[in-house]
Amino acid sequence: MSTSNTPRNRRERRVHAHAQSKSTSSASTEIPLSQPSRTPPSQKTLLEIAQERQLLSQGDKDAVVNSQSITTTTINPDGSLTTSSISSHPDPLDSASFLDVLLYTATLTIIHFTLTFLVHHQYASEPPSIGPLFLSSSVFALTPLLFLVLVFILHPRTSHPATQIIFAAMSIAAGSWLVYATNDEPYMAVMKKAPALGTLWIWAIVEMRWEWAVVCLSVVGGWGWWKGYTFF
Repeated sequence: MSTSNTPRNRRERRVHAHAQSKSTSSASTEIPLSQPSRTPPSQKTLLEIAQERQLLSQGDKDAVVNSQSITTTTINPDGSLTTSSISSHPDPLDSASFLDVLLYTATLTIIHFTLTFLVHHQYASEPPSIGPLFLSSSVFALTPLLFLVLVFILHPRTSHPATQIIFAAMSIAAGSWLVYATNDEPYMAVMKKAPALGTLWIWAIVEMRWEWAVVCLSVVGGWGWWKGYTFF
């Protein structure tokens, strides 16, 4: 009857595990260890090719001359190098998609039509018809075209300080004129001026930084308080 090598109790299991660890460590010591090859490469390295073609120094000069461009180097199949420069800050007009301009213009047109409807509903002798009012104020009018031109010119450059100054001046002028028109001018003038002035005022506030917007709203509110106008 043959005996089994399986450990039968805890002591034999410890002895068996210790023997296996010794056999594993002895097998790992038998693996030969060697240093990596220190033989220099037989062909030119990429660094040597770049130094021969003065690509590194040329890249430094280009970085000093034009820091807003990215230079990309491509290795061709024949071993030659091709460099290309890509501007990292494109023209704002190129980065603004035409669809974005159209959506912005459509939004301003809808705001203008909404204000036109509210003004006619308040001052007109009879409730306005939505269809004819929309055609006369938004379709067969120059207001949407004016919004399109302004959005195309100013919206892509919103972050520029000069554009922020333009929006601030537009906000103060449109807001003050709107407050004056609704308080001192006849209702016919209000019906003609209020929708466009209100739309420009809203657009300027939206495009400005919140600090500028708060200052401009405070200026318009202070001017209205100085003139004695009230909200009700």
